[in-house]
Amino acid sequence: MARPLSEILEDPQVYQDLENNPHSFRFKEGAVVMVSTVHRPPHVELLKDHHGRLTITGPLANLMDAVAHSLNFTYKIVTPPDGTYGAHSANGSWSGMMGQVVRKEADVSLGPFAISWKRNQAVDFAHHYLFDYGSMIKSKGLPEIDPWGFLFPLQPKVWAALLAGLLVAWLAILVLGHNPDGSRKVNRASDLFFQHLKVIFYQNLTIKVKRGSEMVLLGGWVVVAMMVMWSYTGNLVSLLAVRHIPQPLQTLRDVIEESNLKVIVEPKTILTDHLDSAKSGDLRDIGDLVNVGRIKYEVTSDLLHVVDTLVRDGDHTLATIKISLIKFISELSRKTGKHSRCDFYIVRETLNHVSQCMVGQKGNPIVPAMSHRISALVESGLYEYWLMNNIPFIENCRHSPSKITVMEPLALTNLWGMFVLLVGGNLLALLTFSLELCITRKAGVKAS
Repeated sequence: MARPLSEILEDPQVYQDLENNPHSFRFKEGAVVMVSTVHRPPHVELLKDHHGRLTITGPLANLMDAVAHSLNFTYKIVTPPDGTYGAHSANGSWSGMMGQVVRKEADVSLGPFAISWKRNQAVDFAHHYLFDYGSMIKSKGLPEIDPWGFLFPLQPKVWAALLAGLLVAWLAILVLGHNPDGSRKVNRASDLFFQHLKVIFYQNLTIKVKRGSEMVLLGGWVVVAMMVMWSYTGNLVSLLAVRHIPQPLQTLRDVIEESNLKVIVEPKTILTDHLDSAKSGDLRDIGDLVNVGRIKYEVTSDLLHVVDTLVRDGDHTLATIKISLIKFISELSRKTGKHSRCDFYIVRETLNHVSQCMVGQKGNPIVPAMSHRISALVESGLYEYWLMNNIPFIENCRHSPSKITVMEPLALTNLWGMFVLLVGGNLLALLTFSLELCITRKAGVKAS
């Protein structure tokens, strides 16, 4: 029967052979390695078999099985009582998985662990198996109708170019066109301007064109205006069917300024270390949210449930490693059924960049031996292959749109922006008409 690793390494010959030949060493009579882990999808999932023994599945389980086969050992799973990665306390002790390795209750821990100076003083890091970064997940808003959608068929630059074209056409015909005898320049200019506007709004022209230069100028403007407005009307109906899905949080500053939003963070992780040690900037401001009750520490083995409840309600966001967030989004998308609805998105700005590693007891020669084999598996692309296969719906919401189209009758909610413009224009016209009446009346009184 295989003995524990700690007993086998008491043999100086085995210890020296493992230390000098980490790439080719193999336990002749096998060994039992104590492995600490927690439930951390998509890297590793912790299960209990029908005998009550802890087992693991997932990419890290595949990686550990390959390393164990190469080194000829078996492993036994243990978990920390607090279910955390572990933090360094003031008295020098460690909690969580780090504490199990430091106290030699476990030979190695699967992690995934990010490298930090304090951790490196207490344990040895194996070769990384993934680069990742911390981010946040947020629920999407409900599809909204933009009442000003009638402005969207043309970009602002096109609207500006249309206005510039209107002014150029008006000035050209004003300067080069025919000026009837006795007509005032101001009246002539205003008449020409409104005639050009009529072209845009498909109205009949009342101007009399007598000269060839006027016909060329006015005809050129008609062609330009009609082409633009035909394009506008062709796109308008389809754009009125667009619904915008709000994704307001995209930066750390957005999270900080959203006063009703609470940030869920797992305690005793590399992220909490970064938030505590940051001296300035957005990370410092996010760390300070704990002073106003907006940081919520959640120790749980089922973060998927946290996302599906607290985060889905809209007033919470979860901060953790991005690959875990992608896993949660994919799983919850799968649960929505055949149409695979995407109800969550990942905040664009990242919190911190990390390399994901296993750790082992300080000075234990099995760590370099495992590192050599992990390096070969990672460089071959096997770990990434296992990881992607463990997220079967990974592409469903990877690039989910922020806009959708619907097929439904137009309603006042779609068009109220147009009515606001109509009412505003009529009120402005009424105000102008009233001023004209007042000015005309005063002029009449003075003339009499």
